[in-house]
Parts: sequence; structure tokens; C-alpha cells
Amino acid sequence: MIQIPSLQKIERSIKERRDEDASLVNWWLLILVLTPLTLGVYYIYVYLFKRTSRVNAFIVRKKAYYESILEFTEQYSSEKGSYDSIRTEVSDLKDLVNHRFSNEIKEINVLLTLLFSLLTLGIWCWVYQYKMNRIWNDLQKLEQDFDDSISKVWIKLGILKYPVNFALDRSKNRSYGLNLLLTIITGGLWYYVWDYKLHTDPDSLYKEFHSAEDTILQAARAA
Repeated sequence: MIQIPSLQKIERSIKERRDEDASLVNWWLLILVLTPLTLGVYYIYVYLFKRTSRVNAFIVRKKAYYESILEFTEQYSSEKGSYDSIRTEVSDLKDLVNHRFSNEIKEINVLLTLLFSLLTLGIWCWVYQYKMNRIWNDLQKLEQDFDDSISKVWIKLGILKYPVNFALDRSKNRSYGLNLLLTIITGGLWYYVWDYKLHTDPDSLYKEFHSAEDTILQAARAA
């Protein structure tokens, strides 16, 4: 077994999910009890701060996770004398990760969101809703693309025997326009359906993300 320093970085990024990949308060409790009791204040706190903190923490963790895997791949292939054979694939993966996190998957600034929402009398919340609607779907698409590509590299290096499978949940690819239209048509009632989905989306996605991460970690430890 080759001792690769970056293996600890992979382990660290995965351990962090114990604290960061956590469920929020139960949505029914939030809507039916906590929101009325606090005159809506607690809902705003969860809506803007807790949900934003959760997705931002996930973005930071996943970026570090991908970078540590690529670093491990470079170190392992160098030790094996086979780096030249996977140099192009690793470079392409670096470009993929950097491009997605620079242009598509960005952290949300909660203070600016709050400020713009106040200045626009709540209209900016629809922009926020759009971002939250899209980010989790973009994150899982990146995970699938990354797992497919790194699997090919690791199979070539002998680290993996079979590809890492990440099942894309296509139900998360929702039409923002359709949800907005349904909200208007139903006099705002559909908003609660939409809100429930956005509140619970991460909980249904974590299992698949974690399964792929565990497969990667086990293979790296055994390499």
C-alpha cells in the first residue's frame, strides 16, 4: 500500500459531512408551529440563514473533496510512474471542477440576499428561490460527471475495478417558470409545495452523495 499524503484530505472532507450535511428542522413543525409562534421570524431565519448556510457549507466541502481526489490521483500515479498516461484526463477534470464552481455553483451571500429582498419588498426572494432550486441539481450533475470521469482514470490506474455509480435524481430538475406559474394560479398555495421540496431536497440527495464518497474513500485506502 502506497502512503499518499492527500488521502488524509479526502478523509477530512468526508468526516466534515457529519456536521455539515445535516437535516434542518422538520418542515411541518416549521410551518405549522414555529412560524405562527414567532410571527414568521423563525421561518425567515430558516429560509435565508439555515438553508443558505447548509448549501454554502456543502459547496465548500465538495470543492475541497474533488480537489483532494485529484491531488491523490496525481500523487498515486506519480508513485506508480504512470502520471503521463492520465495527465490529460486529470487536467480536464480540474478544468471541469473549476469551471462549475466559478460559473455555475456559487455560494449565496445571505446578507446581500436579505438586503435586496428588503429593498425590493420581497421580490428578490424569487431570485433566491431560483438559485436554491438550481444549485442542488447542478451539484448532483457535477457529482455524476466527476464520478464518471474519475472512475475511468482510477480503473486505468488499477485503483478501481468498477465505476462509481451516482444516480441522478431527475425530479430535482424542476422548471422554475412552471413552479412560479402554479404559485400564481393557486393563489400562493403551490408555494408551500415548492418550499417543502426545497427544504427537504438535500436530505434525499445526501444518501447518494455519501455512497459515492464512501466508495471513493474505500478504494483510495486500499490503493
